[in-house]
Amino acid sequence: MPAIVDTSILIKHQKGDAKIKRELQSVFERYPATPFITFISMFEFLMGIKLWTKNKTEAIDFLKNFNIINTTEETAEIMVSLKSKYDKQGKIFSLSDLIIASLTIENDMVLITSDKDFEKIEELKRK
Repeated sequence: MPAIVDTSILIKHQKGDAKIKRELQSVFERYPATPFITFISMFEFLMGIKLWTKNKTEAIDFLKNFNIINTTEETAEIMVSLKSKYDKQGKIFSLSDLIIASLTIENDMVLITSDKDFEKIEELKRK
C-alpha cells in the first residue's frame, strides 16, 4: 500500500531529527513504491525552508524522493464529509489537515505523520 508523508515528517527530517530519519528510511523499505506528499505539504515545506533552512537546494532536492498528489472533485467531497462529521463532534481541523486527510482517504493510502491531530480522524490509515 502506498504511503503519504505528512509535512510534520518532512520538516523534522530536514531539521536533522535522527529518529525521524530512521523511521522515514523504514517507510521507504516497507512501502517500496515511491512515497507521496500532497501539494499542500509541498507548499508548507517550501514555506518552511524559506524561513529556517540555510541549504535550500538540498531541501528542495529532498522533495525529489516523493511523488506529488493533487486534489480532485472527490477530494472536495471527502473534505465536506469529514468537516461536517467532525464539526458536529466539536473537532476542528485546519484546511491543510483536511486536504491531507482527504487525499489519503481518497487514494487508499497510509499517512505517515507525527501530527497528533490526525489521530482524531477515524477514517485514516496511519503508520
